[in-house]
Amino acid sequence: MKINIAGVINCDGAKLNVEKEAVIGSFEFAGNEYSFENPVRVTGEIRNIGSALKIALKVEGEYTSYCDRCGCEVAASISGEAEENITGEAVEIDSEMFVLNGHVLDISGAVESLVYSSLPMRNLCSDDCKGLCSKCGTDLNKSECNCDTTRYDPRFAIFRKLAGNGEV
Repeated sequence: MKINIAGVINCDGAKLNVEKEAVIGSFEFAGNEYSFENPVRVTGEIRNIGSALKIALKVEGEYTSYCDRCGCEVAASISGEAEENITGEAVEIDSEMFVLNGHVLDISGAVESLVYSSLPMRNLCSDDCKGLCSKCGTDLNKSECNCDTTRYDPRFAIFRKLAGNGEV
């Protein structure tokens, strides 16, 4: 995603508004599959503050994934912001987030980084998702199962054997 910043780079106080869309598509990240059906909105501004360029970006979008507990499809949204000051000789700027070639600034790396950092640690269909039964695989949000879910501390197994009835 490239932006021509010729009007900002040599003029103190100049500002350029950013309004773009980034096509993300589908990808796998941290063991989950994410699908962005629609482009992610990228907004922000690039401002010349004298000795540096101040870049402020915001990404917003909707995605689908799968619940980490029960496996059903989840639709959710992301929103992330970043601000960066780039100083020094502007023609030589080259980092993972921003690449400046002449008067063209490529913000693809920054957009990608913002999308990844805005994703949740867990995808849940709801905060009270019960997940799947670990024995029979029944979706506990939809029905109950008759599996014995009693958990015993394995360190006390010898006592269950001594008692003879399996209960301690």
